[in-house]
Amino acid sequence: MSDRECRLDRICYEGVCQFSEDVRAERARADAGASDPAFTVDASANVSVDASVETPAAVVERPEFMGGPHHRGRTQYAGPIQNPSARFSFSTGARIFASPVVGADGTIYVGSLDHGLSAVSSDGTLRWRYVAGDKFYSTPALGPDGTIYVGNDDHSLLALSAVGALRFRVTFGDPVDSSPTLGTDGTIYVGADGLYAVTPAGNVRWHFATAGHIRSSPALHPDGFLVVGTPEGSVLAVGFDGVERWRTAAGASIDSSASIADDGTIYIGTDRGELLALDHGGTILWRYATGRDVRATPAIAPDGTIVVGSYDAHVYAIAPNGTLRFRVETGGRVRSSARIDPSGRIYVGCQDDILYAIAPDGEVLWRHDLGEDIDSTPAIDADGTLFVGSDDGALHALR
Repeated sequence: MSDRECRLDRICYEGVCQFSEDVRAERARADAGASDPAFTVDASANVSVDASVETPAAVVERPEFMGGPHHRGRTQYAGPIQNPSARFSFSTGARIFASPVVGADGTIYVGSLDHGLSAVSSDGTLRWRYVAGDKFYSTPALGPDGTIYVGNDDHSLLALSAVGALRFRVTFGDPVDSSPTLGTDGTIYVGADGLYAVTPAGNVRWHFATAGHIRSSPALHPDGFLVVGTPEGSVLAVGFDGVERWRTAAGASIDSSASIADDGTIYIGTDRGELLALDHGGTILWRYATGRDVRATPAIAPDGTIVVGSYDAHVYAIAPNGTLRFRVETGGRVRSSARIDPSGRIYVGCQDDILYAIAPDGEVLWRHDLGEDIDSTPAIDADGTLFVGSDDGALHALR
């Protein structure tokens, strides 16, 4: 058949558009007679199937924004039950909007508006610092080999080694304040002047252009597509092949990133102050109205409760059917996204300078004053230490 439908570096192979490098890898395995448990073939469809693709129930926390590609915000480690004490405070040269992530060896990685990405040891000392051309709003994502992927406002996606050496730099048409999301095959997905897919070698696999700048970080849906919000007011689904699946009008600009529930339901906030629930086909199931913009990414508790802050100075807990379970009043706008530990405890920052710990029933367990706005999303280490950035320019470790 003619190969007029397959775009970019994809080719028509057995009636399906596939990337040429994937076809070569498949043919090599077939020629060698190798048995790869992560790769199976559905003989009835003649289409390659990657059996390593995660189902929602199999997700394990990863060192990237909101704990993984589905952005559920769950952490496998228990956070502080009582008001913690300061373990250390590591100062950068400007405020920290990005969220810290913790590597397997306990190193904490965090970007700052001082143009630096810092690798901080578990005792609060600097291991190394990489200086980029502009501010870091993006949260790093750590690959299985230790490579650190992070966006910068100088229009670039950076890949750094575990010791801070530059592996590659890819330049796009807009600043990269979206946080990278890693696919199971190592592909890096990130927003800028549209949505990009970049190979682990630093090559642009495809670019899906949009009319406006994408701040939303792509979420991976288990049905095989990415979800982002657009400033034009659409929730956009793009396949792993770079082809649009669907587009749903949200009625307002979207700065929030989507989160994907265990059953595939998509949750995302809008600047009209609504939390939207959509099914996997893009149909809006319900809207929940808060008083002002919802720019945080919704977190999803193990029981399905959706937790998200609003600029109306409240943190909301919404049931999967769209009804209110509880809301907690804060003293300022909530831009920080929540993290939820295995017991259902919620940890979220606020622009009233307070870090909140909230029980699963809505009781405020403690408030910790950091002295400046907290837009960064917390991370929790294996020993229960909580890390978060603040407008005072410091990475705070609390335990």
